[in-house]
Amino acid sequence: MTSSTVVIAQNDPGIAQKLANDLHAHFARVAVAKNAVELRTFLLRHATRVAVLDLEVVDLEDVRQLAGTFCNLTIICTHRSPDERMWMSALNGGAVEFCHPQDIRSILRASRTAVSGHTRDRMNSQAHARPTR
Repeated sequence: MTSSTVVIAQNDPGIAQKLANDLHAHFARVAVAKNAVELRTFLLRHATRVAVLDLEVVDLEDVRQLAGTFCNLTIICTHRSPDERMWMSALNGGAVEFCHPQDIRSILRASRTAVSGHTRDRMNSQAHARPTR
């Protein structure tokens, strides 16, 4: 298990709980936000690595703002409707992936990739920061 935190904001409480259960094996802390205000409050209080955001809870402007404000946050967007324009807008706004909310496998893959990439980047920066003798 990693020491990272993930926050989930999903319109369907059942899907939110399923995601929380599945992501808990990969993250030290999993939180579920009920709305955009609760999501932002959580992000400000905790070092969150991944956010799984339903575009029925937050809008595309929220995604852009979150991506600009929280530079180390990996955003995975979900929506029940496979709308290609929405998908492209979310990716252009800062999301790294766009999945159907019940596509747990893709959400898990995107979140694990984000965390492993972050860990690898941090290890590389620490290696470069070590003093040489």
